[in-house]
Amino acid sequence: MKPAQLGSLNAEQPPVEEDLAVRLETIFEHCPHLQGFTVQDSSALPEELRSLALERELVVTDIGVYPFINAEQCEQIYNEIAVALLDFMYERPSAKDVLRGRTFVRTLH
Repeated sequence: MKPAQLGSLNAEQPPVEEDLAVRLETIFEHCPHLQGFTVQDSSALPEELRSLALERELVVTDIGVYPFINAEQCEQIYNEIAVALLDFMYERPSAKDVLRGRTFVRTLH
């Protein structure tokens, strides 16, 4: 394959920020209690918790919910976020750099 052809392989994908916005919208739609969350570098975690990081590099922290929900519901929200972000990172290798150190909050209209 020629270099020009290689550049067109991902031409059908939207820019990474647009793709992220769509995925975040889906997360917030599926989790009505979720108000926001942060994605941090796993190096900010104590050593014993680093195995919980997404792709061994990133961790979802500071999950805000309202109104109060039980621990099982919080775990479901965490899982929803984690699966969506892991899919994003799998499909878009540059996603790790886009996610790292950012806080995402629900947009009220």
